[in-house]
Amino acid sequence: MTPTPPRTMARQATSPWGPLRAEFRPAVLPAVVLGAAVAAVATTRAVLLYLDAFSRGTANTDANILILRSAPGALQSAAWHHASLLGLFFVALLGAVVLAGALESGTWPLMRLQESRVWLLMTRKLLAVLSLAVLSTGSTAVALWTAMRVCTAVWPPDEPRSSVAPLTESTGTSGPTWGEALEAGGSTLLVLVGYAAIGAFVAAASRGVIAAAVLGAGPLTVTLPLVTTGFRDWTPHYWIAAWMEFSDGGQWQLYWWSSAPGSGGAGTAGFVLVVLSGGLLVVAWRLLRAERALFPRV
Repeated sequence: MTPTPPRTMARQATSPWGPLRAEFRPAVLPAVVLGAAVAAVATTRAVLLYLDAFSRGTANTDANILILRSAPGALQSAAWHHASLLGLFFVALLGAVVLAGALESGTWPLMRLQESRVWLLMTRKLLAVLSLAVLSTGSTAVALWTAMRVCTAVWPPDEPRSSVAPLTESTGTSGPTWGEALEAGGSTLLVLVGYAAIGAFVAAASRGVIAAAVLGAGPLTVTLPLVTTGFRDWTPHYWIAAWMEFSDGGQWQLYWWSSAPGSGGAGTAGFVLVVLSGGLLVVAWRLLRAERALFPRV
């Protein structure tokens, strides 16, 4: 009797999740590298800030660093990092690999032979990027919490090696609640969608990995100082800061961005971000379904 061949491959081919899982395969390794880099940068910055405050005898009063000892505080900081520069770099680089890589290598036309709905192909790739960005947020939170627990255990904040100024009672170091941390994580998701929309647009326009990575992160990075000028109301940086409700005290500590004093409110900022993201995604979709996208960049 001839044995029945295994149906594993057939089940995978007919599974509705098969194409989505296929999008993760080329993205996992870059995401691991980028996520590790984001966690390392955020953690190193937090540790250096704590050691600096400890050496000056002010560690016990620096609430922005001590809140990382709590799990909600670490999660909130990780979410804020991913809504600011570190998240921008993560999404821009990973989006360039996932979407621009397919266009540059010439695999995009092959994918369209299997699936003619361009919006679905684009959605799968964006879901892969966003899912890995969320996982990066979680891993960064774990790294921040672990590092700060180790630091405060080895060098307790109430026992500095050298006190330049006398310690005062710690105030306001309880940190955010789980509700506030999860709210920050939910708000970050919209910002990540905006970063992914920028990445999809520049990838569809440039069709090159390096060009998409540079154009996806470069313009927002170099124009960040505009948030402190009178032009801030016309910049996406301002609306991101308003939507995230970034605190003044956490600038360049819990996140690498500027706050938005006198903003129009989180609701207005969210609406602006949705409109901008939707517009960029529509333009990206039109570029990806054009005939030009069927030919690899040479």
